[in-house]
Amino acid sequence: MQHLLTHVMFATNPRASVKFLDSVIKDVEAYRHVAWLYAFRFLRASLSLQIASSQETLVAMNQFRVVTTLADHNGDNVISATASILEAMTCLRRSNNAESIEQAQRALAAARSSQLDPSFQRVPQLATMMHFVDISCSLQQIDSNQAKLKLEAMHLMLDSIKDSNNWGWDGVVRIPLGDHTAQSLQQSSQTPTGILQVDSAGTVCVSLSWLPKNEIYALGFLFSGAVVLHRNAMDGQKSEHYLNEAKQMISNMPQLTVGPHALLEPRYLWQRTLLCQVQIHLIFALCARTSWQTAKEELSLLKRNAADLQEPQLGPVSIFIHYLDALLKQATGDLASALTIFQSSIFALPTSPPNAHASPPLQPQYDLSLLAALNALLIIRAPTHPKHSLFPTILSQLEPLALANPSKNIHAAYYLLRAISPTSTTSDPAPGILKTKQYLQSVLQAAKHTANNQLMCITLNFMGWKFFKGVVGEQAEKSARASLQLAKKGRDGLWIGVALGKLAETLERQGKGEEADAAWREALDVAGRLPVAMQREVDRVMEQDEEAETVRVA
Repeated sequence: MQHLLTHVMFATNPRASVKFLDSVIKDVEAYRHVAWLYAFRFLRASLSLQIASSQETLVAMNQFRVVTTLADHNGDNVISATASILEAMTCLRRSNNAESIEQAQRALAAARSSQLDPSFQRVPQLATMMHFVDISCSLQQIDSNQAKLKLEAMHLMLDSIKDSNNWGWDGVVRIPLGDHTAQSLQQSSQTPTGILQVDSAGTVCVSLSWLPKNEIYALGFLFSGAVVLHRNAMDGQKSEHYLNEAKQMISNMPQLTVGPHALLEPRYLWQRTLLCQVQIHLIFALCARTSWQTAKEELSLLKRNAADLQEPQLGPVSIFIHYLDALLKQATGDLASALTIFQSSIFALPTSPPNAHASPPLQPQYDLSLLAALNALLIIRAPTHPKHSLFPTILSQLEPLALANPSKNIHAAYYLLRAISPTSTTSDPAPGILKTKQYLQSVLQAAKHTANNQLMCITLNFMGWKFFKGVVGEQAEKSARASLQLAKKGRDGLWIGVALGKLAETLERQGKGEEADAAWREALDVAGRLPVAMQREVDRVMEQDEEAETVRVA
């Protein structure tokens, strides 16, 4: 009764609901009803996570730890494993810093100690949760090699339990109690009902609501697409294949047309949120291989699907939509519109990095604000740009935020911008050759660590221009060919054209006229397939370079 009453109260007054629940937990503790104590503490943690504040997240983590300790004491191994897995999920929700990831991995290690328990193996959803959280840790650390190994293990596990009789389609996870706790429940003359149920094997279980089977597999495809996203262009578009499978599965899910509205709405919103996350990843995959038109079409679909969302789900999705919109405008040559979005209030840079344990919705906005600033700086970098005077100010404001971010990719992007920028910041003068080389070395190290082919390709092209321009020799040709090879691996039309142009120039200087002509023809063919606005922008930049070269010669 109290369990149901708490749910009803939470819908109208969350704070009063959790206060009431805290008093119920005290009473249950006094009567030593262990099974019900598990149920109410799991509920308390769930409600805390729905409130979504830093303080309530800590409350949820504490609830899971209390359950783990109590379950270990009473020999309820599967309950203990469940609490540890949920604690690991909450650690990642709390923050993506190294400390939170380490805490999540420790919690997972504690859960793994129960894997050999026969009762654990009867709950395939728990193994699924463990794999999802484990992969999430590697994705947060941008450890692509570990993520790939964990992904293969997840695929084997999902294939092995596909036809499991212990896996229902109702989304309910039934966590078996140990013999001691189950006997205590029976001796107290309490009949298992509702939250406490008896499964088909006659075991008393705590019932938790999670995801139905089809949504689990859709989420598995999303994780698969995210893990191999950085290699999408080089791997036969494998990431797109996974993401399209997830998209298709979600689209084919039964329409929720019967049942209480209060129960249907959260499920419907979750499915739309999942679909939006799949589409966001898919658009990034399309952008990485410069499939701009398809990406634009997918973005239009994403906007329509996001229209059904409400807060708090809408916030992060809306930020990604704005960023992707600007990214596509920038990529197709509409720099003015892209700059307007990148410099809008939604991407305003904070005065300092967010708290290490900021609430989850803040992290995507923070990261995307940094990326928006980096892209805006690329647009206004040219001294002839009307807003170029803002460059040093934005760069100085960006520097401490980018370097404090845990993402090595953001570090690399910042160092690349510093390397190609002749403009100083308040703490760093305009880089000379030695400093430029240090920046580029930092970019290459980070790009190699994160397997970021795009950053590697851009950096090598810039290094060829910076250090081998006008140079005749084997090293200059090797540099140009290496840049071209990376660009072709990434199927990036713009950088393939740039690399071909640099290779053609190098071959001309070495007297290899026929090879140079062939490279020029291929470069022109690639350039002709770029968006028209981008072609005009490339022509304008080339004209500026030629004018600057003429001035230097004069």
